[in-house]
Amino acid sequence: MFRQLECFIKICEEGSFAKASESLMISQPALSQQIRYIEAEFNTPVFKRAGRGIKLTAAGQILYEKAISVMRLIGESKKETAELSNTQINQLPLSIGISPLDCPNFMPFFLKFHEQHPAITLHFENIENGFRDLLHNHNHNHIDIVISDCPELNKELYAVHVCKEEQALFVYMDHPWADRTSISVRELKNLESDLFVRDSNIVKLLKAYDFKVIQPLQSKFHSTSAAIILSMVIQQMGVAILPISYLNSSSYSKLKVIQFLDPIPAREVKLIVRKDQFIDAAIQTFMNYFLKATKSLAV
Repeated sequence: MFRQLECFIKICEEGSFAKASESLMISQPALSQQIRYIEAEFNTPVFKRAGRGIKLTAAGQILYEKAISVMRLIGESKKETAELSNTQINQLPLSIGISPLDCPNFMPFFLKFHEQHPAITLHFENIENGFRDLLHNHNHNHIDIVISDCPELNKELYAVHVCKEEQALFVYMDHPWADRTSISVRELKNLESDLFVRDSNIVKLLKAYDFKVIQPLQSKFHSTSAAIILSMVIQQMGVAILPISYLNSSSYSKLKVIQFLDPIPAREVKLIVRKDQFIDAAIQTFMNYFLKATKSLAV
């Protein structure tokens, strides 16, 4: 009935079927059909001929006044519900779990998202120590979305590929290999320093080449934190295989990056949510934006 009322009001405003059909971009027969529906519904004519034009009947005048009121109420309802939706989004800030070393790499995308959706507040949580508990908590530390390279996920989590990133060998400036620009994985067997690796997929890659290659992994120092590993490299406690972007996203000017030749170790960054999580407007809006915006990074 809303469509019929829109057509009826447009005919009244234009004063003719021909002008109304042009304005509504529909054919005159289709427009006439809409008016017949109205006249059948109210069991009375709503227009009468007046020379070359048309005029409202008494019943048509009553319908016109009521139709204007109805359409005004519909417009107000749309506006109020849209305002309510924006208010609800603004009242539910979006919590994103991300490593401090990954955050600078994706910050331009976060800033662009804020420009396009200023009503959504982004709150960042440090997930260097893990995020599974935070994803399941319902307290103030709860995380809605995680952006991580976590290689192993349980069945309760849903992950979407974001991008793959090259990993490289990080060494301190005085390291014997500091003047190298590239290296093969096989050459790591000649490494005399301790080798710090936090990515389980990299450990599997090293094991696949030669057991001797992973001997430097038998270090008395261990950490799953990339920031701590970088600090250990600076202190000349060893070298590390980490994402190449970590050098750009940190102030570690005392480090040197050596890129790998074939094969090139890589990590997969994923967007992660709980499968049983209610995907509200803020979460869905961010996911749609982020996955589209980062396609340029995807491999």
